[in-house]
Amino acid sequence: MKYLLILLILIGTIGVSFALESDEIILDEPFLITLNQTAYFDNHDLVFSRVEDLRCPSDVTCVWAGRASVTLVIQNQTQSDTIILTTDENSTSYVDSYQIHLIDVLPYPVTAKDISKYYVAKISISKINNGIILSPLKQFKSGVKSELVSCKSTLVLVMKNSNGSPSCVKSETKAQLIQRGWAKDTH
Repeated sequence: MKYLLILLILIGTIGVSFALESDEIILDEPFLITLNQTAYFDNHDLVFSRVEDLRCPSDVTCVWAGRASVTLVIQNQTQSDTIILTTDENSTSYVDSYQIHLIDVLPYPVTAKDISKYYVAKISISKINNGIILSPLKQFKSGVKSELVSCKSTLVLVMKNSNGSPSCVKSETKAQLIQRGWAKDTH
């Protein structure tokens, strides 16, 4: 038990020491960022602002493994987005033309030690190919505001009247949907 605790503290210390030497992120390569650290990529600031660790401590037997979530703030000169990524099903989000993926949160919790000062997130950021536009639903679920959803060049954006969800349709279909009361215009 004692050796396990020492090993976990050592892993956390090593993780912090290998966190970003420079604050410049290299796209498509995983990197480590410490809690409250700011890093930079393509005229964007990335801040690891918060962690919530609900994972089962390594020295306890649990029914559920749990999850950790990190809050990241991504800013450029015109906008600021806050995203929450988790170590389970919500590990990827999209901001502007970037995919942000949470790989892991270190160190793993133990009951006998407060590790809150040692958290490091392992993250990967990739630029999305400009020719590829995600579906409106995927954009919306990843945190893009309904009115900011991007459509393919041949389609236009409408909002569903019943719940405000975005949809991309042909311009002639847009007029029919508005006339039938299914959709409202975004302008």
